[in-house]
Amino acid sequence: MMGSGSTPFDQVDSSPVALVGRARELAPKVREFAATVERERRLPGDLVAMLAAEGFFHALLPRDLGGLEADPVTAARIVEEISRGDGSTGWCVMLAAQSCGFAGFMPREEALTIWGNGGIVAGTARPVGRAIATLQPDDGFIVSGRWPFASGSTHATWFAGECMVYDGDELRKDANGNGVSRMCFVPSSEVTIIDTWDTMGLSGTASNDFRIESAFVPKGRGFQVLVDPPLHDWALYRALPLGFINHGSQAIGVARGAIDSAIEIVNAKRGWGNVLLKELPRLQAAIAEATALVDSAAGYLYETAGRLWSSALAGDEDPQLRAKVRLATSHAAKASVQAVDLLHAAVATAAIFNANPLSRQFRDIHVAAAHVMIGPMTFEAAGRVILGLEPQFPFF
Repeated sequence: MMGSGSTPFDQVDSSPVALVGRARELAPKVREFAATVERERRLPGDLVAMLAAEGFFHALLPRDLGGLEADPVTAARIVEEISRGDGSTGWCVMLAAQSCGFAGFMPREEALTIWGNGGIVAGTARPVGRAIATLQPDDGFIVSGRWPFASGSTHATWFAGECMVYDGDELRKDANGNGVSRMCFVPSSEVTIIDTWDTMGLSGTASNDFRIESAFVPKGRGFQVLVDPPLHDWALYRALPLGFINHGSQAIGVARGAIDSAIEIVNAKRGWGNVLLKELPRLQAAIAEATALVDSAAGYLYETAGRLWSSALAGDEDPQLRAKVRLATSHAAKASVQAVDLLHAAVATAAIFNANPLSRQFRDIHVAAAHVMIGPMTFEAAGRVILGLEPQFPFF
């Protein structure tokens, strides 16, 4: 089916307004699953099927490979809406869509093998595995290793593990004497998931370790990250910072969910003197400040990302704009943490019970913000670019 160029989404409205609208409509249903997702530490099958039917796992996959081919800002807004319902679910949508970016660096037939029939990829861009080159006619690699942080591991159909390449016992080196790495893709049937993801937040992402032992990977089923050029002509592959903006939108979604939760609390509860909490100026101010933090961060993120997307479509190159997109992404996460912390403190004891969604959102936002791609190094790298220096951090 996919080889003909058709996709399951050819007959549906995939305009930005329609896609974000469907995500917004789905968010309340996602929220109904949230407690189960956290308790079971994975996305239930019914929830996975619901998201897959909308194409959200494949928002950043080109149409000719079976995806929605949503522009990056639209894909990020989808993640925001789903994360507003549940942070773990939004995180899994985010990482699956982000992993679709790998498809553009592989031969079409291999990309179709992995994603063409609704495949979902989990994995890690960290070269801690070992890929031993084989001889012809079976040109490829024997892959072994153990990798951490494979978000969505319990519903993934393929796993991506980055390796160092060996010729026999010798590390392969490039012309500059650097070791050669390779991202390799292995079906889930050849992967062992190791239950390591037991965390304070984002508990339902199943971001477990995984192990591969002596799996054969054809040469075409992989590429060297940050070295091999894209094989697909979609503009996203010329503006890789856009592939990470959904880290910012995921945080914004969790923060918006926290605002929703705080409003529910203050509308329902009474405080000292039997006064409704919503009548207290300090709570009114907290909700207003949190709203300003989130709205302003979202505006900066989507405005800069939209400009970079327009630039990529036009074939322009602006290192300063690329850096500002990464900066806006990290800023969105930082501002979201500030907003959720503000609300969590303001509603006091109402937020300390795990049954309250705001408790989960507080835990989720702190785990989300710990990701290296939105951490302190991105601020440092963006500052270097603004000062006219090289970023010294990838995907700028």
